[in-house]
Amino acid sequence: LGYGVYQKEPETPRPGVEHSDDGRTHVQAKEYTGDEPPTSGDHSEPIAWGVYSQEIPEANAIHNLEHGGIYISYSSKLPKEQVEELEALFSKPFSNPQFTPTKAIVGPREENKSPIVISSWRRSQTFETFDEAAIIEYYKRNIGNSPEPTAS
Repeated sequence: LGYGVYQKEPETPRPGVEHSDDGRTHVQAKEYTGDEPPTSGDHSEPIAWGVYSQEIPEANAIHNLEHGGIYISYSSKLPKEQVEELEALFSKPFSNPQFTPTKAIVGPREENKSPIVISSWRRSQTFETFDEAAIIEYYKRNIGNSPEPTAS
């Protein structure tokens, strides 16, 4: 009588760069600076998922990341037509019917060093131009990878 050995395929690394854990303490307000949005740290209340035309307070965005969401920020370096493509990808009616994201916030962020920065809990990826396939891949592989993924 024989038996087979089940070997699990090694998991492909998730897209993006891993960042250090800066904690997840709830505070009233916190100011951040830097050429990329923070991916963990002190934070205040979450904001509604969706597309914003004004900068999102990072203390709020971090709370959304803690809840398993994705934050897509872009600078004024991104051409207007690419901003529109990015917004259409993440807002109803979704421009790609095969991709209907539920936990994403999109908004401008002037401090970004790169035209687009996509962030999740303790992870981010930069883009020089809108790349729908790579952005969707990042979203799908990083959504819910956080301390409170089932929170809304």
